[in-house]
Amino acid sequence: MQILRRYSRRQIIIGATAAGLLLVAAGLSVYQNGFRRPVGTPTIVVRPAKGELKLEPWDAGWKKVSAVTMPLTITNTPGAKARDVSVKAVTDGTNLAVRMEWADGAKDVTTLRPQDFGDQAAIQLSDQISNACMGQVGMNPVHIWQWKADWQFGSRDMKTQFPNIINDGFHDDTGKALLTEDLYTRPAFVAGNARAAESKDKPVESLIAEGFGTLTNAGAHPMQSKGDYQNGRWAVVFMRPLQGEAGDVSLTASAPLQAAFAVWDGQFMQRDGMKYTTSWVVLQLEGK
Repeated sequence: MQILRRYSRRQIIIGATAAGLLLVAAGLSVYQNGFRRPVGTPTIVVRPAKGELKLEPWDAGWKKVSAVTMPLTITNTPGAKARDVSVKAVTDGTNLAVRMEWADGAKDVTTLRPQDFGDQAAIQLSDQISNACMGQVGMNPVHIWQWKADWQFGSRDMKTQFPNIINDGFHDDTGKALLTEDLYTRPAFVAGNARAAESKDKPVESLIAEGFGTLTNAGAHPMQSKGDYQNGRWAVVFMRPLQGEAGDVSLTASAPLQAAFAVWDGQFMQRDGMKYTTSWVVLQLEGK
């Protein structure tokens, strides 16, 4: 009270108002490059690569790149354990490489049997602030790069997964054996379902979404990805041009992107919406 008596009523009111405005400014979001950027949002700085970009997840060059570590939120998964994900990003001026690393108690790479679920990782990018879970209707679509361990390592060979399988002689009305015909044994494969293909040319899929229930394959894409499991940890690298193709997002000096990350742990039967996720962060070129 002795301190307050040194100031007039007018000075106290002005000082309190100024302090209040500072608190409001700190609590509100600021606008930068066309999207809302909350104060305190982590920023992943895309730094110039020292040499050639490396798709190898454990290449020694990645040790020289600083990481941003974020907590992962568990979604709809009983028994799942809390964990973090560390993200690094570099560019050679033409291409972007993003590396994710997280702890995982088992290497789950097979999804052929009903009881098997594979490990996965994904990056979601947007040029707007929208729902971090698959975007939202009425806004620009979010772009998702999803790496799948079973697409890189998994086997789709029935005899490998079921060594004691028996041909029981299923026949049609003419007596012709049908058991070995793909139309009857693998209808999804015959229909061209990408998930049923025996092998994949890439272990990564490009997707777009505008809210729950809208996830769609984006078709052919220049994305590359590779994962590797060592000492109880997955590391996955995604690589693609900075400049997106028609309809895709681009990362430029004047336009950073919103980014969110997700991982799936097959050991806990995670798939679809059962996963670990982060909130939005900012992906920005260094020095901008």
